[in-house]
Amino acid sequence: MSDVKVEIDRSETDGTFTNHDIIKGNITLVVTKSISLNWIQVKLEGVSSTQLSIPKVPINKKDRDRKDKILKDVHKVLYDTAIVFPPDNVRQVSSAKEFTLTPGNYSYPFEFKIPLNNSCHKLSGISNKLSFNLKTMDLMINNGNFNSQFVKNKAQKYYQDYKSNGFSNSNGNGSNNSPPNFSQPYHITSQLPPSLSGIGDFANIKYFIKVTCKRSSFIKPNLRAFDPFIFLPLDLDSHNKPIVANQTTEIEYREAFVRKELIFKNRIPEIVGVKVPLSPEKKANIEKKALPKVPVPQIQPRKQGFIQRLFNDNPIPTQPLNNDSPPQPIRKRRDKIPEIEMKNVPFSFEIRFRHPAFLIPTKPPSFKLYLVSNLNPLRYTLAEYGKSDESNGLGIVYLQKLKITLISTTIVSVIETDGSTNEYHMGQNEENLLICNNTYQNLKFDLMHCIKNRNASQTSTNVNNQGSIFEIEIPKKYFANAVLPDYLSPSFKTCNITRRYTLNVIGGFSCEKINDFRNKMECDKKIKYVDLSCPNIKVLSGLNMTSTLQSNASKSSIPRHNSSTSTPQLAHTPPPQQIPFLDDRKNSHLSVDLPDGNNEESVLLPTYDDVMRESSYQDNSEHQRARRRYQQHEQYYNSIDP
Repeated sequence: MSDVKVEIDRSETDGTFTNHDIIKGNITLVVTKSISLNWIQVKLEGVSSTQLSIPKVPINKKDRDRKDKILKDVHKVLYDTAIVFPPDNVRQVSSAKEFTLTPGNYSYPFEFKIPLNNSCHKLSGISNKLSFNLKTMDLMINNGNFNSQFVKNKAQKYYQDYKSNGFSNSNGNGSNNSPPNFSQPYHITSQLPPSLSGIGDFANIKYFIKVTCKRSSFIKPNLRAFDPFIFLPLDLDSHNKPIVANQTTEIEYREAFVRKELIFKNRIPEIVGVKVPLSPEKKANIEKKALPKVPVPQIQPRKQGFIQRLFNDNPIPTQPLNNDSPPQPIRKRRDKIPEIEMKNVPFSFEIRFRHPAFLIPTKPPSFKLYLVSNLNPLRYTLAEYGKSDESNGLGIVYLQKLKITLISTTIVSVIETDGSTNEYHMGQNEENLLICNNTYQNLKFDLMHCIKNRNASQTSTNVNNQGSIFEIEIPKKYFANAVLPDYLSPSFKTCNITRRYTLNVIGGFSCEKINDFRNKMECDKKIKYVDLSCPNIKVLSGLNMTSTLQSNASKSSIPRHNSSTSTPQLAHTPPPQQIPFLDDRKNSHLSVDLPDGNNEESVLLPTYDDVMRESSYQDNSEHQRARRRYQQHEQYYNSIDP
């Protein structure tokens, strides 16, 4: 009994591959009894499949008992083939259709280069487009499900064309009744999507090497073998440039942020300054230091009689005439209690990203958190009393809770056709991933420490506010545990699957200290929550271009090594694609003569683009760590469709 096995070489990539990688390995065929084969073909495939259960709409009583219809949509986002047996030189000179292999062990090496973009729209041939769903007994086209009305509608259409145009025109050069194109409008060209698993048949993307030994006899099954591998794309934008560049670019610095306001109403400062009147002693000392005044003649008070003194409540005592201190009446004083004005304390909670907003699994958070105020920080100090460096306690804010959640949204689609129209069915799956749920015990911030925002005009959300924006940053150490898990798929969009993310940040603040955190009533009464929702956050893979990948990308073909057992055909090389990181500017190369004096030979000096591209290369050790962390669910390695 013969057996075939395919094995991928994972020694240099740790089992995870990316764009521009050379994926290679060996096919081992063990023949115990002579076998006749037409050929041995190896394929590089990437399959994006979705499945939805469509509820039946009952029209009559008979339809009520019918089960929901299951529709499946399959896209081959990656497809490349090579014939490894018979060798290329044999096929060029031989017209034989089958070849016999005697008992023994045969080994055939293979190599493919993984492209940058998908190739789903380039599929051709009916064998690559049609499949049959054994579970639902439905015939499926790549991006199309034929329902029960397909044959009926097509027959009616042909009959109508026959009646209107006649038999001769319908089969001659008259009307061209070609079937509708199901697949072309449904395909998109994008970067290859990452491997995806863990949500069952609802959506999955699998990459694998498949080998098929085509038997010459129809009654004998072909020999097949699979070896799945994990694919993780490079972090590139729509222009094939790195999203996170290490070098300084000519593009101005931009930020993406979400801000929401919170107001602590009717607050009283903890420290209230009161202007106390001067005591007589201090006042006398001040008057002594003043210049002497011109003496003013004093009028001697008239003596009062006995009866006047008896009925006078506030007699005026007589004082000796003194030019320096004129007599003053002694009156009772009533100290005035100052009125304390209540004030509102408005501020905003803000999350800030460098544009574009992104997160990388296992990496520290790339965002910053701020408390933002439109009011001058001197409002929260004792500046009016000459002490601008001391707080009056009005701007004290306590951070009590911080909860960060990542919402993963997977949107899928399937298409159903009845021969005349196409119907698209959409499905959505959401998963909430708790990133961190931190509780702090009266983590204190004072708005008096806010500093002026250097980009206030760009980040201000108030159109009418022409003033400055002041901010205080919440140190990252208080949310350093907000790290995405390593298995999280990067954001992507392909023909039938879209994965996107939303980041929700909830901050709990109070203007008073919480005495007992176990007292739920006290916490609910004092803590106010602010919810920041950040849609369309890009989750990146963490893989950037390296010198090896750049060298592979610039190669137009893959070198082959002949062996004694076989000379495998060169793997089909996709059309040359744009090499990433190349600037649009055209720079001329400079040449310099070699030091040996041979003027005919010259060396090309690197251009500006070359230097900038090389400075953006990722460190090899960091690159390998990013590859190793991305693992898949166990279902990824099972149930690979032939």
